[in-house]
Amino acid sequence: MPGAAFARGESVVLRTVETEDVAFLQRWRNHPDVRRPLTDADPRNGEQVAEYVENRVSGDGDGFGFVVCARDREAARRRLREYDGATPALEYGDDEGGEGDAADDRPVPVGTVHMPWIRQPHASGMIMYWIAPPHHGHGYVTEATGLLLEYAFDERRIAKATAIVLETNEGSQRVLEKLGFEREGVHRRETFVDGERRDNYRYGLLADEWRARSDGRPAPARTRRRTD
Repeated sequence: MPGAAFARGESVVLRTVETEDVAFLQRWRNHPDVRRPLTDADPRNGEQVAEYVENRVSGDGDGFGFVVCARDREAARRRLREYDGATPALEYGDDEGGEGDAADDRPVPVGTVHMPWIRQPHASGMIMYWIAPPHHGHGYVTEATGLLLEYAFDERRIAKATAIVLETNEGSQRVLEKLGFEREGVHRRETFVDGERRDNYRYGLLADEWRARSDGRPAPARTRRRTD
């Protein structure tokens, strides 16, 4: 099951990624409602997901990531049962289906949030996130991404966070804009998805912009290099 609690919000807890999480990650990472917005057309088996966790999350590189868990465990379990009759315990090898007091104490994973790539020495990191379809619409991804950004800017000294979003993924665009990201450019017809070539939008957020929002101050004015 997900590891130790790392950061807590009102509705989510960020927990460390453990090898036991591979089944959960594989199940939902292959779901069409998750992989298509991420523009990932390749199927991912357990070995590939485990390799990703080892290299991008648990390896010696600068990247990091978390499993997002719901604080309201019972509501999250109920949504899973209503969605497809499954329970979180089944993804962690529990043949009993997760009934009983012990299951009630288990964290309920609902998604992931990562900064798997950090460009050094520029301290610029790209973020990625997804929430499993049964848990969409509950604000989990916005809060979880905010917790990751707080850690990235305040403890990892990241200077800038970036994200690439498919033009049709309006939900993800709203998440980023709520968090203060600005659309910085368009990668024209960059991605082939659902039989068509689509634009990607690049978003960016500076550390001082994040801190200004957190303090309730206006964002710092931009400066541009003179070219004349």
